[in-house]
Amino acid sequence: MSIYMEEEHGVKIEKAGDGYRITLRGEDHTMGNLLVEVLSRMSEVKAAQYRNPHPLEEEITLYLQLADPDADPVEVLIKALEKIQEEADKFMEELKKALEEKGVDTDSLEA
Repeated sequence: MSIYMEEEHGVKIEKAGDGYRITLRGEDHTMGNLLVEVLSRMSEVKAAQYRNPHPLEEEITLYLQLADPDADPVEVLIKALEKIQEEADKFMEELKKALEEKGVDTDSLEA
């Protein structure tokens, strides 16, 4: 039974045992590794892993077990994505600063 399905954006969340199976179409190992790394550091998450069902398909399946069985997996996933965005923004700022210190023009880089 799907608890959340957004066909237009390729997201499907299903209850699976004592956790959730989250299918993300259009994603690959880059997003899978990043999500699992961030989710694994979150106190709300008991376990996180992913797999790519087929190497020629851009789709990953994320398995998520939450510390609180009543927690909303969508909220936890959004929080993880926000953390990823924060880390990417911080990295961009540090990169721009380092480049500017070396005299490199960073006007073409977006923040």
